[in-house]
Amino acid sequence: MKYKPLIFALTIAITLFAACGKGRGPAPKAKEDIQPVTVEELTLRPLDDFITVSGKLEGITNVTMSSEASGRILQLYKKLGDRVNRGDRIGRIDNDVYQYRLEQAEAAIASAQSGFDTAQRNLNYAEESLKKNLISQLEYNSALAAFKAAKAALDGAKAGLETARSQVSGSYFTAPESGTISNLNIAAGQYINAGAPVATITDASRLLIKTGVGESQISKLRKGQKAEIAYPGLADPIAGSVRGFGISPLPGSANYPVEIEVANPSSLLPGMVVTAKVVTDHYSDLLYSSLTYFTREFGKTYAFVIDSDNKARKQEVSLGRIIGEYVLIESGLDIGDRIVTSGAENLEEGSRVEIRK
Repeated sequence: MKYKPLIFALTIAITLFAACGKGRGPAPKAKEDIQPVTVEELTLRPLDDFITVSGKLEGITNVTMSSEASGRILQLYKKLGDRVNRGDRIGRIDNDVYQYRLEQAEAAIASAQSGFDTAQRNLNYAEESLKKNLISQLEYNSALAAFKAAKAALDGAKAGLETARSQVSGSYFTAPESGTISNLNIAAGQYINAGAPVATITDASRLLIKTGVGESQISKLRKGQKAEIAYPGLADPIAGSVRGFGISPLPGSANYPVEIEVANPSSLLPGMVVTAKVVTDHYSDLLYSSLTYFTREFGKTYAFVIDSDNKARKQEVSLGRIIGEYVLIESGLDIGDRIVTSGAENLEEGSRVEIRK
């Protein structure tokens, strides 16, 4: 009787084991791994060839004016950042002495003009009288000498007047070109010497990029070629054009000088360093893609192509000329092929993929 509980327990255990084993079959098959990728379908497309250069922007004119006279600055009419037109006065130095000299010169020329007019009338009378033998040759010569002296005095007075006027004019700081005062070197009350810098006037209505290109690129440039100007922070590039270029390299350099003009600079200012892309050629119906979509292995170039069953195939390709960030496809790929643009690092031959947008 003592073995009955043990037999009963074993019976229950065997029953439970058998119940648990019912319905168990082979292990389920593992789900196939699908790799997400993005693709590009190859088509014939147009493509622009271009030259990329960079440089610092300058105003179309950038003039530093100097003082023509010495003296103490009495007044400034303009301030830094003001717009001026050619001929506008920016300020003046103490010119009382120059004004006094101008008044003297004006008085001197009035006197000299009067003396000249008198000498002219006397000479005319002497010429008529000599023809009628009313005066001697000596008297005529005397009238002629007086006329010449009066003319010399008048010419001297005119020169003195021009000098005085120039001195008065030089006592004013006059803008030589139109533009904006981009640098002001003087202040009221300051003493300035002749030849010292006064201000820099910059015309930024148009801007220039003065840069250079190598000998392999200079032959591609033409005057008037379009350019796109890019600057960090600008949403869209700004239009420009090639203004001109040199036919000999810059001194001490292998680069040829190039000037690119920006007609409507908008938010650009002189001094900014920008990048310009000059379009040199335009092609149509080319088969190409980005350089980054191809890999090099053991001297050969490959791309992953996705077939109609969404499986990856490693395809050897032959590439041609590089144009910017793109490369021409010479063989190995055709129109309509879908090449992997991202996710290729996880692919193997025959990998199943999911194409994502």
